[in-house]
Amino acid sequence: MNAKENNFGFMKNESMIEIPFFQRAYVWGEDEWQQLYDDLLDSFESKKEHFLGSIILKQVLTSAGEGSRRSLIDGQQRLTTFSILIKCLYDKLAENIKQDYDYKAYLFEQPYSSKKPKIKHSKINNNSFNKVLKVERPLIESRDDEIVKSIIESKNDKILECYKYFSSRVEKLDDFRKFMDFILGSKLWVVIDLKEDEDEQKIFDSINSTGVKLTATDIIKNALFAKAIELETKYESLYKDYWESIFESKNRDFWDSEVSTGRLKRTQSEIFLHAFAVIKGFFDAESSLEKLSALYKDKIKKFDKNTIEPFLQELKKYAEIYFDLPKIVFADSKKEEKKATNFSFDNYELRLFHILKVAEVNTITPLLLKLKSLYTKDEKILKECYEILEIFIIVCYVSKATTKDYNKLFANMALGLDESSPSTSIKRYLQERTTATIPSVEQIGNSLKSIDNKRAKLVLFWIELFKRNTNKVDIKELSYIYQLEHLMPVKWEENWTIIGENKENAKKLIYQIGNMTLLNGSLNSSISNAEWKIKLNGDGSRKNHIKKCADLLITKEVIEKEEWNKQEIENRTKIIIDEFFKIWNIKKLD
Repeated sequence: MNAKENNFGFMKNESMIEIPFFQRAYVWGEDEWQQLYDDLLDSFESKKEHFLGSIILKQVLTSAGEGSRRSLIDGQQRLTTFSILIKCLYDKLAENIKQDYDYKAYLFEQPYSSKKPKIKHSKINNNSFNKVLKVERPLIESRDDEIVKSIIESKNDKILECYKYFSSRVEKLDDFRKFMDFILGSKLWVVIDLKEDEDEQKIFDSINSTGVKLTATDIIKNALFAKAIELETKYESLYKDYWESIFESKNRDFWDSEVSTGRLKRTQSEIFLHAFAVIKGFFDAESSLEKLSALYKDKIKKFDKNTIEPFLQELKKYAEIYFDLPKIVFADSKKEEKKATNFSFDNYELRLFHILKVAEVNTITPLLLKLKSLYTKDEKILKECYEILEIFIIVCYVSKATTKDYNKLFANMALGLDESSPSTSIKRYLQERTTATIPSVEQIGNSLKSIDNKRAKLVLFWIELFKRNTNKVDIKELSYIYQLEHLMPVKWEENWTIIGENKENAKKLIYQIGNMTLLNGSLNSSISNAEWKIKLNGDGSRKNHIKKCADLLITKEVIEKEEWNKQEIENRTKIIIDEFFKIWNIKKLD
């Protein structure tokens, strides 16, 4: 390995720099572009050199007469961004200067007339980067050109957006050529050269561990296809068939999107790769997600020519199943309400996933993937398994039973599932948990008599859909957009003292599920805290009251009541508890 401080002149000496096909796409955005440009401009104005970072290049073995090629191991984001900036400055040069000086050597292979970029990007960014290199003049001067038109009109293409950003910035420079010469001549880089036989993966991992922001997915992909190359497989076709077609296809935005998992955010691809590792048995419940890429790399090291492709085939199969799971489980709660997903009681899969989402049960994914992979064509079995899981989740959620070992429980289920009798197998795992974990009928009933708003809203929503499914009503589908209302208000002291009597008694009544309902709009606090008749019918001065917001069956039952008192609350609580067990029969867990 040879490391040397250098200016951008190192690019003149390169015939071609190739970004490995499996490296991640160009991901920098405006924050990074602005930081780089402002740092360079400040360096130029203060006449002080600035350090941009390291570039790691490795010599690629080529055939006779093919010419020198080097692989870019690290520095793609910086090198691409800087090259685009140089291209924006180059476009502003007069034609005679472009011809008389050797600026072309920084950007193009010889012969320069071909305008073939010295940097050969991976398939994801290649077309966009080539398009940028083919522009003849600054964007502002050549809007009629078809290539320029396509660049100007582009959206969500990081390469083209970068070019537009720098094009705008360099237009404001008083002496763009002096700036260009300064940043080309400054020793901004440390160029690290590796020989053909040196292990770039070790260097790559070392850099990643010291702060280069790569996702676990990036590291796993690099390790997979570095191994494929080492094994002398048809690695490009493996990449195209089993990775690019899934993770870097038209669904890329989904795989790159982030989801909150406790205190951290993970990309969809990382969450999936974790679930897959659990299913395959090389990620145990005691491991941290921080070790995900390391565990994959340990697994990948053991591959040979006979095992790498079957592994990739199975990875693709499960990724397709994951992508097809109801998107409700991936949605951000606030965005989810805005999108207004429609639910119906007879859509058992969406019902389960909604309950999982609200209950924030994230560690069940490996088991769900396993079940979907085995029983998608046997709906009866899948429905039985989903029903058992749904009952278990809802009763534990309502009763606030401990969930600290869910990850171990569901991982063990996925690994040890008896495929001949999966529902029995799942029940066996549940029964092997401590008896204190699965609540009793009495415990669930007591929990429904003292329940918080979030849990009550979930229970009431699905009881409403259950009623709509079993009664002759036109609308069977609803969105989860309703407001929970305490019929006897939390602030009871002013208008409900006769019923409330004292603080302790009032609390017992207010937080019973029988005292709660769902409305299609929120009530003004003066109405919400008013006596029953005003709360029910309004006082003429406020927009909303219960009757106006009562489009649900569970609320229409309430508005028939002339009074709302202790007896009505307790009667309704009993009815709702009975309805709860009609839907979620805990005896089915036996």
